[in-house]
Amino acid sequence: MAFETPGAPGNLPGTGPLSPNRVFGSHPSALDQAVSGSARAGGGSMEIDDVDVPGAGNLGGGGLSLPSAHGRPASSLELLSDPMGVDFKPYLIRILAAVKRNWLAVYPESARLGRKGRVLIQFAIARDGSVPKLVIALPSGTRALDLAAVAGVDSSTPFPPLPDDFHGSQVRLQFTFTYNMK
Repeated sequence: MAFETPGAPGNLPGTGPLSPNRVFGSHPSALDQAVSGSARAGGGSMEIDDVDVPGAGNLGGGGLSLPSAHGRPASSLELLSDPMGVDFKPYLIRILAAVKRNWLAVYPESARLGRKGRVLIQFAIARDGSVPKLVIALPSGTRALDLAAVAGVDSSTPFPPLPDDFHGSQVRLQFTFTYNMK
């Protein structure tokens, strides 16, 4: 997978659904501004983390985490859009579980050996479950950690369609990937 240095503006070159309609970089973008605006105006951001996902305790038992000897990977997902009165928690739990499972499948060796970092990914999910935009809002400073976070989201798409009782065209989310940090 080809990837530009996080923090540098530009599109991700390469193949598949990650290129050219997704934007990567740490500079403020139209998506960042829209996410910030909708979070301020929307009334009701919601955040879930590993604790909300059943079986998140251990990888060996069918759960989603690595053994504690490697430092517990942590992830959280925040709804930045106005939920318009819809309970998004069950939907967000499904998204978190799918992304975390795929993220752990590509968990970098450097993180297994103790490399620390945090990556924030912001993305939109369209009504049909597709992801039209994905932005690294805050890179970790370590390429392997950033790539694994992007791959976790990308390999989970398409997501399930948005809840039927939600009447918006898309939702904006922020996923936090934490490597070996408490």
